[in-house]
This record gives sequence, structure tokens and C-alpha cells, in this order.
Amino acid sequence: MLLMLIKIVYLFCFFKSCQSHKLGFPTLKGFGQQQQALPPPKDGLPKTDTVIVGAGVIGLATAFQLVLAHTETAGAKSTLPGGTIVVVERAAHICPAASGQATGGLGDFGFSTGVADLGILSYDLLQKVAFPGGPAEFGFSESTVYRITPGNFTGTPKPADDWGPTPPVEQPLSALPDWVQPKKHWSVQRMSGPPHASHLDPARFCLFLFNECKKLGVQFVFNAKAISAEAAPGSTYFSSVQLEQQDHSLLNISCRSLVLAAGPWSPRVFSTLFPNATVHLPMNSTTSAGNHFRIRTPRWKPEDDRKGSVQVFLQNDAPDGQGLDITSFSGGELYVGGWGAIPEELPERAESIQAQPSEIESMKALTKQYLRIPEDDELEIFAVGRCYRPFANLRHPIITKVDWDLLGMEKGFRNVPRSSNQIQVGLDCNHSKGGLYLNTGHFGDGVALSMGSGKITSELLLGLVPSIDVSGLGLS
Repeated sequence: MLLMLIKIVYLFCFFKSCQSHKLGFPTLKGFGQQQQALPPPKDGLPKTDTVIVGAGVIGLATAFQLVLAHTETAGAKSTLPGGTIVVVERAAHICPAASGQATGGLGDFGFSTGVADLGILSYDLLQKVAFPGGPAEFGFSESTVYRITPGNFTGTPKPADDWGPTPPVEQPLSALPDWVQPKKHWSVQRMSGPPHASHLDPARFCLFLFNECKKLGVQFVFNAKAISAEAAPGSTYFSSVQLEQQDHSLLNISCRSLVLAAGPWSPRVFSTLFPNATVHLPMNSTTSAGNHFRIRTPRWKPEDDRKGSVQVFLQNDAPDGQGLDITSFSGGELYVGGWGAIPEELPERAESIQAQPSEIESMKALTKQYLRIPEDDELEIFAVGRCYRPFANLRHPIITKVDWDLLGMEKGFRNVPRSSNQIQVGLDCNHSKGGLYLNTGHFGDGVALSMGSGKITSELLLGLVPSIDVSGLGLS
């Protein structure tokens, strides 16, 4: 009896000790909210060198590329050399916002001049990671993009004629997929296709990156927000980052480098961590949101997936130039987006973002006009949502290391109480220069630019020469 009582007490104490750090393992549908305890500090724990704030596609891709860069520079294959990477996410699971709800279109074209090289690099990296398992793991496929233009159209077409890798090519109405209900007065232009365009399911791709990161030793802390960053006086790198967990307990993670990859929340995280900074993140995502939903593909057959994804831009025909595009996903689903949203202030938490019912109803009514379905049928929509795209006023992604002198760290030194939940490691991780790095502001191209952005950020973290010139992707 006494032995049984001892066992019960031991199990209860073990369970309580597992509540301090949460490590999530999302399921595919909605990413789930299962949690598993982060192992407590112990002798031999790999040194924590880099903390990444944000577990969206940019944060995940950064962690993934950083591990690969570590491995390549250290010549190792099985373990994470030199230091541990920790990804911190305020939500209970990965990708609580735009990353897992995006259109999924990929291409080596359509970017502004200063971002074009990043787009090409990222597309190449995405192609490499997609073979051979991409089609099965995250719905990777070739893609063809069409633009609809009505016969009486007199404005500037969208997408523009110079958007694709080559000038638009006129196509017959029969070139459109079976699910489109064509109109006689339409003209159809093929804007792009293989090998320049591809498609994937963003939610499944993010889950793929998450699982790969875990295999490679990256650790994740969910339900936690970064509230302060500390550095030793006179240093130009961090000593620790303090997190506040869901139960308001504190968790200190020692580190040298900090990466902000929190999408539209990046400015808020920055101002919280660096209240004395003399620079700010020039971002405002209030008007950058968009509503979206999915429907079952009319007339879909399993063999249709072999044709790849098709995206059809319809805003030239839509009333008042209303943005609207429809993209086919493997498995017989259509993603309806490009719509926009009624401006609302970005909420504190991603989980608070909801679709706007009035906008969804308007989208449904217009979408139905373009689909080959009986007039009396109602659209059965699912995966309804609204996403804030991280919009930088500079009109380009921000991928840079921030000058230490701009952070105001010398003014903000303070003795932060050590919590009982502490990952305390040495600071002899010589593979990282340390400091603050930004990887944010990708607007609607987060998935498309994810792998290239992650690679460039990892090279900056390691003090390597970036694969492309990113001098134009800074804070000015």
C-alpha cells in the first residue's frame, strides 16, 4: 500500500513538472493543440544559441535552413552542432495566422526588382525540398495560371502583362479548367505555367517543416510570449530572452542571437523587447487582411490531380475591379481568395482573428457566378478565415541584422529574476555572431519566399556571405 502511494505521489509530481515548458505536436487538421513537456535542463544539453520568435512559415523555414547551414559548416550529419535552436510561439500550435491559410502559389516571377533574386532563390530551394516526397507530403504540384479579361475591358489588367515570366499567351475558353463557367465575351490569357509555377498546400507544408525541424533537434515552446531580452554590459549579443507562459510563469532561455519572424506582430514584439530602441519596424497591417474560404471542386475526379493546380484571376471581370482569384488544390478543393477585408486593427492574438460574415456572403455570391454548378445549388464552404498579411511600408521584406547601437540595450539593463524554469547555458557558441535579426514583412509572399528568406537569415546568423545581395532589404 505504501509503495503504491509513493508511486502515485511520484507520478503527480512528474506531471506537474511537465507543465512548465510546452512542446507542441500539431495534427494536420487545424494543427491541433496537443502538448508535450520540453525536457528540463540537464548536463550535456546542447547550448541554446538562437531563439526564433514566431512559428509561422518564415520562422519554421528559418529554423530549418539554420540547421542545414549549421550541419554544412560543421560537416556533421546527425546532430545539431554548436547550439540549440528554440522557436517560440505565443499560440498553442504552429502557424495560427496567415501561413497555414495562404493560397499556396509558387513561382520564380512576379516580384519587384529588389525582391526578384530572393524569389528565384526561394523557388529553387522549394523545388529541391519538394522532390521526391513533396506531392504526397504537402500536395506539391505543377501549376498553370490564367487571367480572365472581358471583351469590353478598358482598364489596366491584373495581373499586369509584365507579371509573368513571359508575356501573356492568348488561349481558347476550352483551356480553362472544367470547374469554371466561361462567358462568351471573355478572353483568356495564360500568364504562367511549368516550370516557372508550382503549388503546394501551405498548412501541410508548414507541418512538414515543423516535423523536419523536430527531427533535426529544433525545440519549440508554445503558449509563450517574449517579454524581455537581456545582454551583459558592453556586449553586442544577447545573454537571454525571458518568456511569459500561459499560466504567467516566467521562462528564461539563454541565447546569443534572436530572430523576429512574427509576421504582422513583429512590430509589437520589437517594441516590447526594445522599448528604448531608436529605430522601429515600419510596418502596418491594418488594411492588409483578406477573407477566404474553400469549397469542393465541381466535377472533380481523382485523375484531375495529375494535371496539377490551376489558378484563375477574375478581378478584371468582377464588379468594380473587386479582387477575386480561385485556385485548385489537390484532392478536389478550390481556394477562393484575393478579396480583401473591412479594415480592422490587428488583434493581440492570432486566434482572435475571424472571417467577416458580410464579406464571406459577398464572396460566395460572386464566386458562384464563375463556377459550373446548378443555379439552385448553395456553395458548401469550409476552411473560412481571414488573414493579416505582414505589410512593410518599405514595400519589401525586411531581412537584416539590426545595428546593436539602435536597440537601446545600454539604457535598459536590469536584473531580471531567474525563474525556476531556466534553460541556462554557456556563451561560448562561436558559430554565431549574436544580436538581433529580422525576417518579416513578406506581405502575401510568405510561403513563396519562405525558404530563400530562411536561408539568407541563417547565413546572416552565421556570419556568412549571403547567397544573394540583400542590401536593399534592410530598414531603409
